[in-house]
Amino acid sequence: MDERIDILTTLYVAEQTFDSGDLEQNIQTWSDEVLLETPFGSADSLESYKTWFNGFYAQTSANGGTRHYVHNPIVHINGDRAEIIAYLYIINASTGGFLGSARIHEKLKKTAAGWKFTYRSVESDQDLSKPTSEEGS
Repeated sequence: MDERIDILTTLYVAEQTFDSGDLEQNIQTWSDEVLLETPFGSADSLESYKTWFNGFYAQTSANGGTRHYVHNPIVHINGDRAEIIAYLYIINASTGGFLGSARIHEKLKKTAAGWKFTYRSVESDQDLSKPTSEEGS
């Protein structure tokens, strides 16, 4: 089987298990190396990732939940390492409203248990420092 399918499956499982709040399954997508960089926090160990996951999931759930859609993934494999560059659309699960888009950069390594993340980053396309409403206009 093409390793790209296994690599993309790891990415899709990570996104869907975040949306459902399934930390235990989500953690299985990570290797022993952990580095997460997002506009909504970061993590550099499995323990700090668990804290980040629980906090960010609680925040997104309180606002209706999320659905993460990965678009146009490009996968590069170099031996037992791989990288993914893709676009990410985030939708409110309750309303269907568009929440934002981002560029994601993922790094993985092949382990005895399959392809696992070592690094994940999210770079928002929107300026998150600006208000989202037309207040003051």
